Amino acid sequence: MLQALNLPTVLNINPRSVYNKLEEFVTFVEQKEIDLICMSESWERENLTLDEVIEIDDFTVLSNVFQRTGIGGRPAIIVNSKKYDVENLTQTVITIPWGVEIMWAAITPKNINSTSKIQKIIVASIYCKPDSRKKSDLLDHISEVFHMMNTKYRKGLHWIMCGDTNTLKLDSILHLSSKLKQVVNKPTRLNPPRILDPIITTLASLYQVPECLRPLDNDPKSKGKPADHLMVKFTPISSVNNDSAKLKKVIIFRPFKISSFNRMQEWIDKCDWSEIINEKSAHKKME
Repeated sequence: MLQALNLPTVLNINPRSVYNKLEEFVTFVEQKEIDLICMSESWERENLTLDEVIEIDDFTVLSNVFQRTGIGGRPAIIVNSKKYDVENLTQTVITIPWGVEIMWAAITPKNINSTSKIQKIIVASIYCKPDSRKKSDLLDHISEVFHMMNTKYRKGLHWIMCGDTNTLKLDSILHLSSKLKQVVNKPTRLNPPRILDPIITTLASLYQVPECLRPLDNDPKSKGKPADHLMVKFTPISSVNNDSAKLKKVIIFRPFKISSFNRMQEWIDKCDWSEIINEKSAHKKME
């Protein structure tokens, strides 16, 4: 429980351009006390970048507007820098292949000490469009970063990877470690119902089940289309309203009793097996 007190409340959001939803976005973040935002389709503009338009006190905006050409995509990470030290890993510590749409950051709770079990969290914000030719490159890149960071930070390192992955198969990411879990269990886009906005983390046992909330609306006087993905809010466990995000499986089984084995042995001993022993055909023996 004490470990969870240092963890961020996470928002995984695909606003399908945040520019016509800035007021709604900022209001939501402040009212819901969000600490970490992974934004998949920011649609960031080169002539008006996200850090120029997203104004939230004590928050750091990380983006990479030059990772692709054309309109769309451009994931971003936004962090409460009052509670967390923030390091932008994108194109510094981590080199991202051209056309692979992902942002990386490392966040460190400010009140930790040398004995804290959670020392650093590597955060990824991902966007993979449905017809992307970079799927293999993206998966290979995530694998490379995972192994590199685990080698660099051996103690107390954890992971939160969010985004809009569309048709990307997540198995190869989840197989990187048995501690990695995909925790979103309800559709994030409703027509047709599909989970397109996963959260993959090593911290599932310290979080509640993710909430899928209504898509972000346009600002009252803005044109354009509203978001068409539900927002996913991921909240650490606390003293109330806890429903752990730890995945559970129900297994039904019939117990075996020693007395049952003994009765079976008695039956086998008394049975006349000569018909089977004398039969030459293996198929007949099986029958």
